[in-house]
Parts: sequence; structure tokens; C-alpha cells
Amino acid sequence: MRFVIGTVVVAWAATACGERGGTAELGSETRDSAGIRIVENARPPDGSRLGWKVDSVPSVTIGELEGDDSYLLHQVRDAMQLSDGRIVVANRGSQELRVFDASGVHLATWGRRGEGPGEFSSLLAVAPWPGDSLIAWYSQQDRLSVFDLEGNFGRAFVPGDPGDLRNSVEAVSAQGTIVVSSRFTTGEAALQDGLVRRERQHEVVDAEGQLVTSLGVHPDAEMYTSISGDQDSYRFNITSIPFTRLIRTAVWAGRFVVAPNDNYEIRAYGREGTLDLIVRRDHALIQPTPAHRDAYIERRVAARPPEEQAERRRTLRERLADLPMAETFPAFDEIVADALGHLWVREYDLPGEERTKPLWTLFDPEGRVLGFVETPPGLRIHEIGESHILGRATDSLGVEYVQVWPLNRAPPN
Repeated sequence: MRFVIGTVVVAWAATACGERGGTAELGSETRDSAGIRIVENARPPDGSRLGWKVDSVPSVTIGELEGDDSYLLHQVRDAMQLSDGRIVVANRGSQELRVFDASGVHLATWGRRGEGPGEFSSLLAVAPWPGDSLIAWYSQQDRLSVFDLEGNFGRAFVPGDPGDLRNSVEAVSAQGTIVVSSRFTTGEAALQDGLVRRERQHEVVDAEGQLVTSLGVHPDAEMYTSISGDQDSYRFNITSIPFTRLIRTAVWAGRFVVAPNDNYEIRAYGREGTLDLIVRRDHALIQPTPAHRDAYIERRVAARPPEEQAERRRTLRERLADLPMAETFPAFDEIVADALGHLWVREYDLPGEERTKPLWTLFDPEGRVLGFVETPPGLRIHEIGESHILGRATDSLGVEYVQVWPLNRAPPN
């Protein structure tokens, strides 16, 4: 028997709309435990869908196979829409921020490849920033650069201690705070042979890069390590394992989310760094099998040209034969917080059972489940606004496109 001290409130979430017109009531139980609000949610019924709809075709598509260089996209890492409708694309292939109007016409290009003011190396992402500006970050010491909305460079800074090169930018809020992480496990503990689960320290820094609060230490991605050589001269090898579990981060409704996906549990921290919300959803953990590994190999082989597939299959089988797999599959995939404070959590597709359309569980700003929503196939989502989804798509020739898909947030029936 489980005893819980605190207030228990039972709330019923919105009704999910089934594909055949049926309905199903979703249960959410909220309780308070030592100042932490815990929301326990039922899983939406299989086949049910929330009444929100994404249009069948995008309203804007940016990108071309050939033509003007401004429209030839390569290694798009992120995109965002400004309040006036302009679309900013972080094009890593050219180390530029390319700006398009609301209809997809190129207007300007900000930044370029380099290490000087307003220049980038290994451009990673772009996000809104206070004071009518935006911020872009790149892997040169995880440096961040601030631009005004006309593309004028303002300043650059490194989050945290400038002498500490371990900080990685994880998420940025439009209020001017940044979630960073750094490797926590050091020394001999980091030089283990075999399956290793290191840890990362997560912190929040302000607009000057100074520490605001700590979000604690969390388990990092699972890796397989091997050490070769002797004590005087050794080589340390690190390899990712199939179906590794890792950390997902986001800024959601004024909270900071740091959520390892070992279990279906989303942990959200307040501005002071205190855990104040835990969101759970019913989920059965599944253990990977050799058949799953075979399906994983075939999925990666299928991405290669036909003449390369046999060799690629043999290489992958040899490399993975002696590697362990994760104990269980991740409970969920990526997470995205939208402009109205909802949290979208993507279902993890098992190898060989991939969905044509990605399926997401939608939670309201209080962590109550609303239902399942599908998004366009092949679209890597970068932003979910009030009435649009912005993301990257790739065609069969490998051509990249940035697309805007209209989103209708019709209330559930």
C-alpha cells in the first residue's frame, strides 16, 4: 500500500477525438507531495486523436534543388519565425542566418563563416531574445551571439566560466535565461571499461552568462567504452549503443525541463531551480531484442545507395555484434514546448514499427494530458507557434526545405 501525504485532486482532461468519431475520457490525477505537484496521466487510447489538425500541405516552402544560393539549404539546424512573420533559418552548411519573408522570399543573410564578431563556426541554433533581438549559438566554446531584428551584431558571450569549455547550451528562454550542461563525472570514474552512464550538471545562467541557479545532476546518454594499450600509452574509445537513453531539455511555461527518457516522467524546475512539477504518463517499458537490432540495422542500410547497402549491412553487424543494447527502449523521444505553453512529447518508434506520421502526446500548461496529435511525415520540428508548425524536411534527393504548416487548435469535442 502506498501512503501519500498532501492534497489529492482528481481532474479530467479534455476529451480525445477518435479517428472514427468515437470519444474517450482521459484521466489526470494531481497531488501535492512536499511542495511538488505530481500529475499522473492515463495514456490516450490507441487510435484516438485530439481535435487539433495540421494542414495536409505546407503554406510556405523554402528551398530549391538548384538556383539562387540563398535558397540552397544545407545542414539546416534550426529555424524560427519573428513576430512580423519573417523566417530566420540557421544554415550550418554556410554558417549563416538566412532571413525570408512570410511567403518564403529571401530578404537578407546575417553572419558568415569565421571566428570574428557576428561570424559563426558550427552554427547550432537560433532563438528569440529579450529587447527585440535574437540569439544564435555555435560550438566555438558554445559561444552565443546577439543580433537585433535587422541583423546588426550586438555582442557575444560564453555562458558560465569562460575558462570552462565543458558547458553546452541546451535551451534558451525568450526572457533571457539559458540552460547549460557540463560533464559532471571526472577523473578515474570517467575511465571505465564497458557500459557507462556518466552524469551531467545542469544550470541556468542569465543574459550575461552568469550563474542563476543549479538544476542538479542528471544521467547522461549511455555509452560503451573500451580502453586499449598500457598504463603509459592507452587509447580511450567511446561508442554509442543502440537505443540509448538520454536527457531531453526544454523551457516550458516558465519552467525548465530536464528529463532523462528512461521512464515516462517529465521533471520541471522553477526559476529558483527547485523541482516543482512532475508529469507522468502511463507507459509500458519494452526490452530490446536481437530482432529489434536487426531492424535498426536495416533502417540505417536503407538510407544508403543500393550499391553500398551490402557492405554497410556487414559493417554494422560486425560493429554492433559485441555492443550491449539499452536495458529498455526510451520511454519517449523528443519534446517541444509551444508558444501557448503546451508540451508536445513525441512517441518513441520501435525499430521495424515506425509510424508514417510522428505521434505526439500533448499536455496542457499544468501537465494534464489532452490527447494524441500527428505531425507531417519527415518533418523535423523546430518551432510550434500559436497557429503554425515550422520545421525542416528532406526529399528523396537529399534536398532540404524549411516549411510552415498551418495548425488549427480546434477545441476538442
